[in-house]
Amino acid sequence: METINAFPVEVVKGAKVTDNGSKAVQPTAEEISRLTFTQLRNIRIHTQELRNRFARLLNRGSPLE
Repeated sequence: METINAFPVEVVKGAKVTDNGSKAVQPTAEEISRLTFTQLRNIRIHTQELRNRFARLLNRGSPLE
């Protein structure tokens, strides 16, 4: 039986938050937008992969029934 990790750990890359030493720096709207778009794209891709795996299991007569 194939094991599916439904909640993979994602590493967020590309966020550049600098610290000037005295106060916290908030990410810009552009950075937040870019991260949100990337995360949504990754979720859509992952969802499609899960659908494909499930379809393959059903097509080969999996004991899930």
